[in-house]
Amino acid sequence: MSDTQSRVDSWNERISKLEEANNDHLVRIKKPEDADNDLLTRIKKLEQDVTAQHRLHSTSWYKDVKKLEDIVNRDRKRRCICQDNGIFLLEVWYDENPEIVIPERIQKIKDFVVTSSNYTAHITNSNISDDDDETNDMSVV
Repeated sequence: MSDTQSRVDSWNERISKLEEANNDHLVRIKKPEDADNDLLTRIKKLEQDVTAQHRLHSTSWYKDVKKLEDIVNRDRKRRCICQDNGIFLLEVWYDENPEIVIPERIQKIKDFVVTSSNYTAHITNSNISDDDDETNDMSVV
C-alpha cells in the first residue's frame, strides 16, 4: 500500500513540475495576437501621419527651393526616427496612385505577418513538444 502511495506522490510531483515548466514556456512566449495588435497600432499611426505632403514633392508648389529642401530634410529626419523606433513607413512615389498602392502594401505586410506568426507558432509548438519529450525521459525519484 505504501508503495502505491509513494508512486502516486511521485507522479503528482512530476505532474507539478511539468505544469510549472509549461507555465514558464507560456510566460516566455508572446501571443501572436499581441504582435498583430502592435503591428495594427503602428500601421494606424502611420496612416494618420501620412498625407500628401509626405508623398508628393513638386518644386512648382514652392516659391523657393530652400523651402522644398527644408521639407525634404524634415521628412528624412522623421524617416530616421521611425526606423530607429522600428516603424517602417510606406512611401509612395508621386506618380503612383496612393489609393491603390498603400492598401496593396498593407496587405503584403499583413500576409507576411501571418506567415511569420504561423512559422513562429510552429517553431514554438515543436520546441514545447521537444521539451515535453525530454521531461518524460526523466527518472521518477
